[in-house]
Amino acid sequence: MIAKPPAGAGGKGTYRLDSARDLESLLASFPPDSSHPVLLEEFVSGAEHSFDSVLIRGQPVWYSISRYMPPPLQVLENPWIQWCVFLPRDVSGPEYAAIREAGFQAVRALGLETGLSHMEWFQLGAERIAISEVGARPPGAQFTSLMSWAHDVDFYRAWPRLMVFEEFKPPPRRYAVGAAYFRGQRSAVGEQRVRAVHGLDEAQRRFGPLVVEARLPFSGQAAADGYEGEGYVIIRDPASDVVENALRDIVRIVRVELG
Repeated sequence: MIAKPPAGAGGKGTYRLDSARDLESLLASFPPDSSHPVLLEEFVSGAEHSFDSVLIRGQPVWYSISRYMPPPLQVLENPWIQWCVFLPRDVSGPEYAAIREAGFQAVRALGLETGLSHMEWFQLGAERIAISEVGARPPGAQFTSLMSWAHDVDFYRAWPRLMVFEEFKPPPRRYAVGAAYFRGQRSAVGEQRVRAVHGLDEAQRRFGPLVVEARLPFSGQAAADGYEGEGYVIIRDPASDVVENALRDIVRIVRVELG
């Protein structure tokens, strides 16, 4: 099973329970009560995505699909993994038909009338999907920036305008985009700082023209306590395969050393 708080973000407070002993340990360490409830749900394994959508007066007007590389729970369980979020340029194909239908049905069933929602979902097979959670809010991490870069639209401005005036002009998806997150390789328990960053020169030489936004880690920086890590880079290109392959190479080349 998966145990998690009913309200949360970024997988914080989420635990995978593989045995009765795991459940007993969790309940002993974090006993649930009325002020700290725990949600238990089926553990599913598959490619994990997000589905971001806009509704106006109950009518679907826009959506975006992203893919996690690898799934967030794997990132949480393995602090050394550097992860990516990938937004392919074309999300209109039949491989996304199931979530296009179920995603809008889900947010309407939950009562969203006008707003921007962020949904996590799993692709479990050719046609089977599972929706794991939904937030009636813009996405966290750098997702809002990614959607802005993909559509050449400032979603930080578009969201309040949507909420106040119920206005949103669906933008075309002009680019594939992605974010690569840099996470320090921890050598000990306790407070640490960045000792060195390796591979930035090679990554810049190979992929510099694709970069549109970055917050790079630097020596002396305090180690992050969240899943986003010590820094990130956002890249974009009209071709989806260029962005996807570059993301995989960037997280392989760049390494953050903590100490």
